[in-house]
Amino acid sequence: MVIFEQTLRAILIATNLVEKRVFLMRAPQAPASQQQIPYFVFFPVGKSSFPTHAGPLDQTETVYQVSIFDTSQSRALAIADSLRAKLDTLHGSHNGWRIGHCLFEIQSWQWEEDVEIFHVIQEYRVMYSALETQPAAQSATPIERTA
Repeated sequence: MVIFEQTLRAILIATNLVEKRVFLMRAPQAPASQQQIPYFVFFPVGKSSFPTHAGPLDQTETVYQVSIFDTSQSRALAIADSLRAKLDTLHGSHNGWRIGHCLFEIQSWQWEEDVEIFHVIQEYRVMYSALETQPAAQSATPIERTA
């Protein structure tokens, strides 16, 4: 089962802005060989479902934060502008998921003094649904039932 975050990671890599240095939740810690700059870290901030009287819709809307890290302020801001141009209004089918919309919401930035790196923070509101019903995750060990 492919989770949506795997698809979003593939989309972020396909922007070709930071090569394959795109990480879910947290980046590798130094001195990991993957920790080169610039890089993205992304994670879900909040998730909403859409219930109806007939039951829940198959669509989910999630706000994702994408953080851009670089030692150069101007390069980080340029990457952020390029990322927004590629993601804002993105829609269509990707890797078994249908993206109804991907909308840019807000951007902020800060200097991370302790590690001397510039940090650009963007948030996107993404509505998506699975193209096919995916099987539920199975338990690793069978559950014994007693009468």
